[in-house]
Formats: sequence, structure tokens, C-alpha cells
Amino acid sequence: MKKLVLIVMSLCLAVTMWGQKSPGSEWSLQVKQAATMIKEDPAKASEAFDELLKGKNKKNAFLLVEIGRAYLDQGKTAEAAEYAQRAKDINSKCAVAYLLSGDIALNLNDVNKASSDYNQAIYLDEDCSEAYFKYAQVYKGVDPQLSLDMLMRLQSKTPEDNRISKELADVYYTMGQYGKAKEAYENYLKVGTPTEQDYTRYAMLLYLNKDYAQSLDMVKKGLELAPENHVLKRLAMYDYLELKDYKTGLEAAATFFANPGNPDYVYLDYVYFARLLEADKQYEEAVVQFNKALSMDKSHTEIYKDISDVYEKKRDFPKAIEAYKNYLDEMKSSPDISDLFLYGRLNYYAATDSAYQDKQPTKEEAFDKLLGRIHPGAVVLLHNTSSTNGQILDELLTKWEEMGYTFKSLNQMP
Repeated sequence: MKKLVLIVMSLCLAVTMWGQKSPGSEWSLQVKQAATMIKEDPAKASEAFDELLKGKNKKNAFLLVEIGRAYLDQGKTAEAAEYAQRAKDINSKCAVAYLLSGDIALNLNDVNKASSDYNQAIYLDEDCSEAYFKYAQVYKGVDPQLSLDMLMRLQSKTPEDNRISKELADVYYTMGQYGKAKEAYENYLKVGTPTEQDYTRYAMLLYLNKDYAQSLDMVKKGLELAPENHVLKRLAMYDYLELKDYKTGLEAAATFFANPGNPDYVYLDYVYFARLLEADKQYEEAVVQFNKALSMDKSHTEIYKDISDVYEKKRDFPKAIEAYKNYLDEMKSSPDISDLFLYGRLNYYAATDSAYQDKQPTKEEAFDKLLGRIHPGAVVLLHNTSSTNGQILDELLTKWEEMGYTFKSLNQMP
């Protein structure tokens, strides 16, 4: 009896990675042939499976699991669950029966049951690699540490299995541990055959680790496999900017933005495009792209500083000051000393720039503008580098005092 149980157990554990059947099983071809009828002629498929389960295979748990997986592959979860249960009824210690149950549960979005079944498969067979992998995948987005622990357990048992490195890279990536993810991907790529997804993920990891040259290398290899990969084309533009290859970066940007209706563009894409244009001294177009970025996500008010920088390079100080003022106005907290200094510097440059002298506001315009800006708790940069402001400064302070305001330096503020 003990010998019989061991034989059944060995059959149960003959499943290979990712649910593939044991290539030497005498019934695999027949199961495969019957599976082709599951959708078109389910009654005939059922008859064929019943025929297979007669005689010596009547209590063959592995065959039941294989039939169940054939149903699952066709999206027939109820039938698959029935065969998985029959396999467990015949042999409650059949690891691959629980593996199949876990796959069915996962197909039905029952993560708790799936993880429980995978854990049971591991308990019954500590060498059931697929259960480790699938348990790790279930928890990768929920509790990546549990996923990591399971993969490390598997790696200690089968260090030669290079697929573990790939899974570890994905988990480290999810956890934000990009250095370790990069190392794991490097281990995988030494002997593995990278897919489009592998190149994309690895290129992103390299970019996040500021290894822009190697990232670009992976981007190029990935684009050879998938020329229309949107993420890889994005990374090409980003990498060229960081490598200061602005001309090639602009070519990459033209390719990336070739489909203006693409819904996958994000605000940062326009920021990078704008910086490439700015580096190439295409200032007006750079401002256009910065404004597109702002229109996509108005929360990134720091873009106003980028716009101000562009106008400063053009020596268009009125627009540079206006953009920087927008940045200060949109701040959720009081500006710090460096912000105020940079704003003052722009005003100084404007006041000392000969091209700007004829653009000074009148006293009336300056009063209207400045009086409307004051409010309780306001932080006001007082300077007389602007010729008009210098002329009205004393009178302006008097008017504010008459309105009930008092003035203190920043280090006196509460």
C-alpha cells in the first residue's frame, strides 16, 4: 500500500514548470486531442476524457489534473475545479492538484484562496517550483516582501534556475529597490533570452539608476524586437537628454511624438521635449512644450520656473519675471529665501538691461499692481532695482501702513 501511494505521488509531481504536462506521459497526446473539442463539442470532449479515465487510469490523479488544466486553458473554470477536486479526493497529498486549484482561484480573482492553495502545494512538495513562482506572483503587488521571501527560498533550493533572477528583478522593482533589481536582471540576462518586456523593464531600471548609456543600449536592443514600443521610444528621448546628445534626442522626440493622439503621453514627456528644445536654443518651441506639460498636470507648478529660465536665456525679462511670479503665486507654502533671491535677481537684471528700460510701468500701473497683492501674512520682496518701483517705494510703504499693515524681516516672522 505504501509503495502504491509513492507511485501516485510521483505521478502527481511529474508536472513541469508553468503547468506544462510531463512530455513522457502516455495520455498527453490524447488529452491534447480531446481538449480541442472542449469549446466546439463539449459533450464529445467529456466522452473522450471519460474514456481516458477507464481501466488503469480510473484513479490516476495526475491525469485528472491534466484534464482539469485543459479545461482551465479553455476558460472552463467550473469543469477545471471539478477535476481538481476529484484529483484531491483520490490523493489528498497531490501537490499539483492544489497547484491547479490555485490557478483556478487566481483566474477567478480569489487571491486568498490562490495563495492558500499554492502554499499547500509547497507544503506537500518543497520542490514544486511552480508553486513558489506563482505564490510570489500573487503577492508581488500586495506584499512584495512575502513574494521576495518565497523566491529566496526557491533560489536556495535551485540556484541554477535563472528564471528566479528575473522574478526577483520584478519584485525588487516593485519594492523600489532599483539597484538590486538591476543586479538581478543582469544575472538573468547572462544566460536568459530577453523579451520585449525584459528590455523595457531593464532599460527603465538602468535609467532610474542613472546609468543612461547602458539604458540606451537596452532601449536600442528592445526596439529591434519591438519598433513601436511606446515606453522604449520614451526612454530613448529621456536617455539622450541625460547624455546631452540633444540633436539625436530631438530626433527621438520626433519619433516618440509621431502619434499626437496617443493617450499614453504624460506631462513629463513634454518637459523632456522642452528641455531638449531649450538645449538646442529653440526657446519659443520649448515654452510651448512646457505649457503643454502644465496643461496636462497643473500641480507641477515648478514648470513655471523652467519657463522663466527659458525667457531669461532669451533676455526677455518681463516674461521671465511673469513666469517666476506665477511660480511664487502657485506655491502652497511661503517661498524660501532662495526663491525670493532668484526673483529679485530677475528684477535686477531687468532693471539694468538697456532693452528693458523702455518697458517700465507707469507709477499708476505699479501702484495698481502692488496694492492689489497685499494681504495678511503676505511675504513681499521689497527692492528698488526697478526704476518705477524705486520711485514709489516710500509712498507705497506709507499707503500699506495706512491700510493697517506692519512690516518685519523674514527672521522676525513667527
